Amino acid sequence: MRKITCSILLLCGVMFAFAGANETLTLEQAIQTALQRNPEILLAQKELAAAMGKRLQMTAAADPMLVFSDEGLALSKPRDGAADKEYSLGLEQSFEFPGKRALRGEIGRFGEDQAALALDKARLLLSARVKKSYYRAVLSRRTLESLAQASSLLDRFMDNLMIKYQAGDAAYRDILRAKVEKARLQNQIIEERRSGTAYRAELNILLGNNGDDAAALVTDIAFIPLQKELTTIKEEIRASSATLKLLASKRRQSEAGLKLAGKSGLPDFSLGLYFPSLRSGAWGFSVGLNLPVWRTRRQGMVMEAEAASDKAQIFLEAEERRMLIRIETAYAGIKAADEQVRLFEQKLLKDMEDEIRLALNQYQYGKFEFFNLLDLYRTYAATQLEHLKALYQYLLALSDLEVAGEVYTD
Repeated sequence: MRKITCSILLLCGVMFAFAGANETLTLEQAIQTALQRNPEILLAQKELAAAMGKRLQMTAAADPMLVFSDEGLALSKPRDGAADKEYSLGLEQSFEFPGKRALRGEIGRFGEDQAALALDKARLLLSARVKKSYYRAVLSRRTLESLAQASSLLDRFMDNLMIKYQAGDAAYRDILRAKVEKARLQNQIIEERRSGTAYRAELNILLGNNGDDAAALVTDIAFIPLQKELTTIKEEIRASSATLKLLASKRRQSEAGLKLAGKSGLPDFSLGLYFPSLRSGAWGFSVGLNLPVWRTRRQGMVMEAEAASDKAQIFLEAEERRMLIRIETAYAGIKAADEQVRLFEQKLLKDMEDEIRLALNQYQYGKFEFFNLLDLYRTYAATQLEHLKALYQYLLALSDLEVAGEVYTD
C-alpha cells in the first residue's frame, strides 16, 4: 500500500512539475509572447524602420547650396591702380533629370516591402520554432506522467508478487527482477525530468523569459487529422509564401534599378540665384548642366543592374522548386505520422490494455508466469511512450508544413 501511495504522489507531482503554481501558458499565448519579445523579431522590426528611413532618403531632393563669391581678385597689379572687386551671395539648387528621383523612390519602396516581408517571414518561422519547443516540453511532461502510471502499475505487480512470495508461490528471483525494473524506471524518470528542464529553458529563451520560468503548459499534444489535399496545400502556400514574395520584390527592384541605370546617361542640371554687392538691383542667374560624356561608368551600372535582375530571377525559380520539395516532404511526413497515430489509438493501446488486464488476473490465479508478466508490462509501458512520440512527430510534421513556403532550418 505504501508503494501505491508513493506512486500516486509521484504522478501528482509530475502533473504539476511544469506549473510554477498558478500561471498557465497556452500554445497561442506562447506564440504571441515570442512575437512581442523575441530578439529576432525586434531586430526585424528595426530593419523595417531602417528601410523606411532609407526610402525617405532616396526620395528626398538634394539640399540647396549657399554660395559666396569674391570677384575681381588681384592676381597681378593692374595698370590703372586699384582693381574693381565685387562680392555676391547666392543659392544653387541641383535637379535630376525627370524620372530618376521617381525610380529611386520606387527602389526604396521595394526595399521597404522586402523588410516587411522579412518581418512576416521571421514571425512565421519563430511561430513554428515555438510550437516545436512547446510540443517538446509537453511531450516531456506527458512522458513523465506515463512513466508515473507505469510505476504505479509496477507497484501493483510487486504487491501481488510479495503476497505470492510470502505464501510460497513465487521465487525470490522474481522479486529481484521487479526491483531492477523499478530502478530502471526511476532512472528513466530522473533522465526525463532533466530533459524536461532543458526543454522548458529552450522555450523560455524563445519567449524572451527567464530560463526558470515555470508556467504550466496547458495545450496538450493531440491528434487533429489534416483534411486538405496536397494540391490545395501547394497552391495556398505558394500564394502566401513570404519568401517567394520577397524574391519577386527583389526582382522587380532590380528591374527598376536597370531603368535607373539606363537614365544615368541623361544630364542633370542646376539653377542658381545670386545677389551682387555693388549692383543691388542686378540679380544674377545661372544654369548648369552636367555632361555625361564618359560611358564607362554608365555601362558598369547597366551591367550590374542586369546581373542583379538575372540573379533575382534565378533565386526565385530555384526557391519555388525547393518549396515544392519541402511541401511534399512535410506532407509525406504528416501522412506517415497520421497512420502511426491511428495504429496506436485504434488498436495497439486498447489491445495492450486488455492484454495486461487479462495477464494480471491470470497471474493472481497462478496461470501466468511473472517473467512473462514483466515482459508484457515493459511492452505496455513502451506502447504508451511510443504513442506519445507518434503524436509529437505528427505535430512536428504539421509545423514543418506550415513553414514549407519559407527557407527553414531547425
